[in-house]
Amino acid sequence: MYSANDLLGAVDANPVLFIALGALAMVFNYTFFAEAIRVGRRDRVFVFPLMVSTLWFAHDLSFVLRGFEWFGTYRHWYVELFFIALIPTTLFEMIFIRQVWLYGQDEILPRRSRRQFALFILGAELAGLVVWFATKEVLGDPIYAFTFGGVAALAPIFAIRRMIQRNDTKGQSPLLWLSFSAMLCCWYAAVWLFFGPAFKTVPQVLLALLAIGGGLVMARLSTRASVWTVQEAKNS
Repeated sequence: MYSANDLLGAVDANPVLFIALGALAMVFNYTFFAEAIRVGRRDRVFVFPLMVSTLWFAHDLSFVLRGFEWFGTYRHWYVELFFIALIPTTLFEMIFIRQVWLYGQDEILPRRSRRQFALFILGAELAGLVVWFATKEVLGDPIYAFTFGGVAALAPIFAIRRMIQRNDTKGQSPLLWLSFSAMLCCWYAAVWLFFGPAFKTVPQVLLALLAIGGGLVMARLSTRASVWTVQEAKNS
């Protein structure tokens, strides 16, 4: 899909601007995750569907576990800083999986025991890790330049579905999703400025617009006074 050396050379051309955009993206990322913990505790629900938090966890954990490559093989500040940035996100994602354990049984497996639900979550995590590591081998994305935005795009798609199923806005807030869209605006600004033509194709641009737009739709739906009620969305 792209040459890792060419991409790293491109970000070396203007490291200050790239680091500024990347740092701002991570500030919004941490805000997004922190708000998800707050509203999940407030409403006593899990915020992200298990599939989403599982793939995020597998993505970030796999990057962190490859630290020897970033510091040993590549030895470049971009992947080294990304490694540091993804350690907190990996811990956040463990909290999101715990949210499912604490609050999700009535929605997911209401007629099973806590032990069976725990085994279900464990099995889902193991399956997610296997699927992610197997898929990652064939993506042609050696330094995760594509997958950060790719896996992020899952969030609004599955969150809208979950909101319609619940028929309420529990576990959501405008700050949550505005932070998400702002994060991706900063990220894709850096991508399109520095990562080259492979990231400017029509499918890549549409993916970015889908994710950013989906976050804005979720921010609107999350407002209690929204003229778009969940019931209207469900009946349309």
